[in-house]
Amino acid sequence: MSRFWREDDERTDMRLTRALIAGFGLTLAVPALAAAQQGSDFENSWFWGIQGGGLAYGAPSATSAGGNLVQAPTAGVEWLITRTHGGLYVAASQAFLSQQTLIANGPTPSDSGFRTVDLKDMRSLDVALMAFPGTHVVFHPYIGGGFTFNDIATASPEGPFTTQDQINFAEESIQTVKSAFSPLLLAGVQWRLPRVSAFAQVKLEAANTNFLLYSGRAELFAWEIGLRYNIGSSIADDK
Repeated sequence: MSRFWREDDERTDMRLTRALIAGFGLTLAVPALAAAQQGSDFENSWFWGIQGGGLAYGAPSATSAGGNLVQAPTAGVEWLITRTHGGLYVAASQAFLSQQTLIANGPTPSDSGFRTVDLKDMRSLDVALMAFPGTHVVFHPYIGGGFTFNDIATASPEGPFTTQDQINFAEESIQTVKSAFSPLLLAGVQWRLPRVSAFAQVKLEAANTNFLLYSGRAELFAWEIGLRYNIGSSIADDK
């Protein structure tokens, strides 16, 4: 009977040894798998995304130096290229707004007063260099800095016009300040989900004084949420 006990003990020892080896191997493999998953899901990746949010700006006003703070809904698409601790961000969006501003009535001293201009929607192109501080698996905080290009989609001067010079002056005045570049700062966090990544971010833009939407406020503020889809590696495969 002792022989059977010895055989059972040997089998138990073998199972215990195999379990310890498997456990040790899994312990070594988990960090490597986590690192590989992190790299494939965020580092050295190329994301396409969609986003929506809101833009807070000062509405141009003849009676308020800073304008009344209003919000407009926004929607857009974006691209994010990541490396280990840096990357490139490009986004195109549109703010859906309806606003009015004022320009000079005409080119001569006799054309006194101001003319109302109806503004409709604003298109934006953002370009920023990104920084990804720390090493993270699920939540990836980021900051960025660059520039934004804003363009009023439609700007229509109101009448009446008494001379052709007034018409030409209004059109030229609008074209001069219809578009503008501004410095841009952004910060946000990206959250990895099973198939896509969700993100939330805020953007701060210095207001350009030579822009139709300028109201005297020093900045424009935007918040955005959205989804990003990893379409593959951002590193070329030379094989």
